[in-house]
Amino acid sequence: MNPPAVSNPSASSDAEMSSREGQSHPANSGDLTSSSIRSSALSTSSEVRLSRSQQTWTGAGSAAGFVLRYLPPMRRLLTDVLGSESDADRALAILISHLVKSGYSGHAKGRLRDFMILGLRSAAKARASEIESKAKMSSEGTALESPPELDLDSAKTESRPWLSYWRDGLLQRAWRALEREQHCERTRANRTGDAASGSLSGNAEANDLPHDLVHDVLRVVTDHSGESSEVIAGRIAELAERSVSAAEVKRQLPIARSLFAQLLADEVSLTLEAADAEAIQAEIRKLGLQKAFAGLQVKA
Repeated sequence: MNPPAVSNPSASSDAEMSSREGQSHPANSGDLTSSSIRSSALSTSSEVRLSRSQQTWTGAGSAAGFVLRYLPPMRRLLTDVLGSESDADRALAILISHLVKSGYSGHAKGRLRDFMILGLRSAAKARASEIESKAKMSSEGTALESPPELDLDSAKTESRPWLSYWRDGLLQRAWRALEREQHCERTRANRTGDAASGSLSGNAEANDLPHDLVHDVLRVVTDHSGESSEVIAGRIAELAERSVSAAEVKRQLPIARSLFAQLLADEVSLTLEAADAEAIQAEIRKLGLQKAFAGLQVKA
C-alpha cells in the first residue's frame, strides 16, 4: 500500500519535523463542526478548500483560552530558552496570567506564531528575573538558584527550533481533530446500524458508507507504510475491535487523507490575521507542510 502524504508523528528529523501527541482543547477554540467537515470530505474525497472559515486568532474572545491550544510548542521552546521544564512551566504561567488580564493588548496582528514568540521571550525574561530576585533575598546571602543563561537565539520568529515546534503543534491538532471526527462518525454509524456488516455493499452509495476508521487508517498506514493492505487491515481491526478488510482500508484512506489535510488547512488559517488562500499557502510552505496536501485538489 502506498504511504499517505502525511508526516509520521512518531519520528523526527531536521528535514521532517513531525508531530508529537499531547494538546489542550479549550472551549471557544474556534473549531469547525464535525458535520461541516463530514459534508466537505464526503462530497469530494480529494478536495481541500483553503480559507473556508473567517475565524482567526485575532478575533478570539479569550486570548488566554485560544493560546492554550498551543501549549506543547510553547513549552518546548521555553524549555530550550530557560534550560529546564520547571522554569518553562513557571514562565508559561506568567504568560497565561498576563493574557488573562490584558488579552492581546492591542497586538492582535499578523501571524499568531510571531505574536507568541514575543510573549515567550518576555515570559522567559520574567522568570529569570524572579530567580535572580529570590537569590538576592536569601537570608544567608547565598544564592539558592543562579539565574539561567537565556538562549534567546532559539526564541526568534524565524528560528528553526520555533518553526519546528510550531509545525509539530499544528500537526498534533490535526491528528486529534481527525480522531474526534472518527469518534463522531463511529457513534453515528453505531447508532444507525450502518457499520454492522463491516464490508462494502455494491448497491450502496459512497456517501452512505461510514468512515469510522479515518484516524486509525491514516495513523497505521503512516506508521507502517511498507506493510501489505491485509496486514494493515489486521492492525486496524485490533484498534477498531471489529473486522476490517483490505478493501475497507483502501476505501477510507483517501477520505482520511482529505480530512486530515482539510483540518490542517483550517488550523493554519486560524493562526493568521489575513487568512486568504495565498497567505495560507505561504504559511504551509514556510512550515514545510506541503506533504500533507500532495495529490489533493487544493482550492481557494
